[in-house]
Amino acid sequence: MAGEILKQKREESGKALKEIAHTLKIRADYLKAIEDEEFEKLPVAVYAKGYIRDYAKFLKIDPEVILKAYILKTSPPVPEKTPPVADAVKTKRPPTKYLVITAIFLAMTVVYILSSLNSAPEKPTVAPPEKSASTVQPLETVQPVQEKEKEAEVALKDKKPETAPKKEPVTMTGKEHTLDISATDTTWLLVKIDDTEVKDMLLNQGESLRFSAKQGFSLKIGNAGGIKLIFDGKDIGIPGEKGMVVNLDLPADTTPKPNPPKTD
Repeated sequence: MAGEILKQKREESGKALKEIAHTLKIRADYLKAIEDEEFEKLPVAVYAKGYIRDYAKFLKIDPEVILKAYILKTSPPVPEKTPPVADAVKTKRPPTKYLVITAIFLAMTVVYILSSLNSAPEKPTVAPPEKSASTVQPLETVQPVQEKEKEAEVALKDKKPETAPKKEPVTMTGKEHTLDISATDTTWLLVKIDDTEVKDMLLNQGESLRFSAKQGFSLKIGNAGGIKLIFDGKDIGIPGEKGMVVNLDLPADTTPKPNPPKTD
C-alpha cells in the first residue's frame, strides 16, 4: 500500500514524524494520516495534495504513486449498472372478426371507385384558339455614333471625382499587467488570471515564475512568508508572515487578506 511505502521509507531514514513535520511546516497528525491512508482526516483536497506531494518528495518517492492512492480512496469509481434484460414482447393476433370487417370495407371501396370511373362524363374537346398575327413595332431610330461619343465626354467633364473618407487612426487602450513570483521557502500557490485561467502549483525555494494578464490576478498563498512579489515592475515584497494563508487581488488592492485560523 502507498501509506506503508511512506512509513517504511521514513523508518529507514531514522527520522520521526515530528522532525519531518517541523522541516516541511506540516502538522504531524496530517503526516500520520497520510501514512495510515486516513485521508478523510486531511483538510480540503488542494492542501491535501500539496502535503502528500511534499512528504513524498522529502522521502524521495514518486508523489504520483501516493496521489493515485489518495484519489482512488477519496473518489472511488462508480460501478456501471447493467440494464435489465427486457422481456420478449408478445405479439397478439387481431381477432378474426376485425379481419372480416376490414376486408368488407376494402371491397366496398374498390366497387365505389370503379363505378365512379364508369359513370364519369366525357369532357368536351376545346379547339385551340387561333394565333393572332404578331404586330410589328417600328424600330427606333439609331442615334449616330459621333453624337453618343460627344454626350459621354460631356458627362465625364461634369462628373466630379469623389474623395475617399479619411480613416481616423485607432488608438490602442489597455495595458498588460505582469506578475513576478520568487520563492524563498516551500509555498503552495493558487493563481487566477483574468478570472478565467487558474494555476495550482507548489513552489520550492529558489524557483520563480512570471505571469501576464489583461485585467489582473487573484492570489491564494499557503505560506505568505515564503514568496516575494513584483507587480508591473513594482516590488511588493513579502505579502505576509511565514505559515500564514493570504488572499490578494492585483491590481484591485495590494493589501493581503489572511484566511481565518482553522480550529483543530
